[in-house]
Amino acid sequence: MSQSTSPSSHVKGPTEPFDINVDDASFAKLAEWRKEYGDIVSVTPLQRKSQALVLNCPEHVRHVLVGNHRNYSKGVGFERVKMLLGNGIIVSDGDFWRSQRRMIQPAFHRKIVGSLAAMMVTCNERKQADWQAKAEQALSINLTEEMSELALEVILRALFSDDLDRLIESTGSNPFSMLVEDVTRDLKLAMRFRALTRHVAHIMDNRRRESRIEHDFLSLLMETKDKDTHLPMSDKALIDEVMTIIVAGHETTAGTLNWAWYLMSQHDNIEAELHAEVDALGADPAFEDIATLRYTRQLIDETLRLYPPVWLFSRKAIAADELILDGQITKVSQGADIFLCPYLLHRDPRYWDRPDECLPERFSDDQIKERNKDVYYPFSLGSRRCIGEFFSLVDMQLHLGLLARHFTLHHVPDKPVDIEPHINLRARHSIFMRPEVRKA
Repeated sequence: MSQSTSPSSHVKGPTEPFDINVDDASFAKLAEWRKEYGDIVSVTPLQRKSQALVLNCPEHVRHVLVGNHRNYSKGVGFERVKMLLGNGIIVSDGDFWRSQRRMIQPAFHRKIVGSLAAMMVTCNERKQADWQAKAEQALSINLTEEMSELALEVILRALFSDDLDRLIESTGSNPFSMLVEDVTRDLKLAMRFRALTRHVAHIMDNRRRESRIEHDFLSLLMETKDKDTHLPMSDKALIDEVMTIIVAGHETTAGTLNWAWYLMSQHDNIEAELHAEVDALGADPAFEDIATLRYTRQLIDETLRLYPPVWLFSRKAIAADELILDGQITKVSQGADIFLCPYLLHRDPRYWDRPDECLPERFSDDQIKERNKDVYYPFSLGSRRCIGEFFSLVDMQLHLGLLARHFTLHHVPDKPVDIEPHINLRARHSIFMRPEVRKA
């Protein structure tokens, strides 16, 4: 089949060639193009070979991610991610991805996540003690860095249990803390991070030698078998999935909590509503209280709407396809690069009232029912929806539920609060806060 680079004649776009990437320039261009050209934007490549289509409406998002998802493989921009994560489920495709996904899915079952909630609470109790000491000394905290440290500890303990403490003791520090200290995610960082696979392999070897099975993600992944072949993952595949879980499980949670605390510090009414909810618990929250923390969940959902960690998804058309909207057909050529930007759809005034304002009540049950469900996809949609979504949401609800019962955080203006749209959408500069102990 020949590959066409010509979009449908009715599709408009910029005249200048441009290669879309996860960077500031693309972030600005996508916003400009949506305003000028609408729901479908055709972009001529600069150095790439395939025509690009930017899709800005929920019908097309659902078609690519759900309705005809088998026709779309992972797109451009995953080269850097693959250097960091190997061939884990964020990067892989086809039969291998389907097999890996099936084997990993049970580890993130509700019961498993629930059994890890006590560990999450313990990590947050240590954070509470730390903030208590800093509040007594009137010290500020680097919230961005502290949320990164906390989220990293939670995901590492979910993976390695007490083996994390043994690793820290044997090496003198947490070798994975480079993810907190270096946020560049460049080639140099990727190489340093991949070198840490030796620690994962060492923990696996020790468990096998000792015939030791822990109640954590690593042991679950070591024990699982493909339902068709009845074979376990290869060690390489298993280690790639562990490295993927570390990065994905850490960065989404850290970034979202960073923005959630900032939003609370800027909206007294939101803070008051959340405080009323967590105070009504009568004690620090546990997993059984998750369903009760409804406004806390609404704030998290609204934060994910305003600041989706993955702000740009890319796909590549395996075969030619058609997109249909209001009776008009748009041809998608084989090999075309497809780009979906949740950041823009999450702020589209056609689907959201006052889209740039923080209004957690948007995620009340009634408003969710009234809204097109495909205009909100911070964890993607369909078969490739984030496997760790429930784990992350529980982690974030427990954190806010526990820490907001004890503290108010006051923003300490330092540098401008701005977003950095790179691989993940995060704060360009660290956000600083001053913790104040709430009166009982």
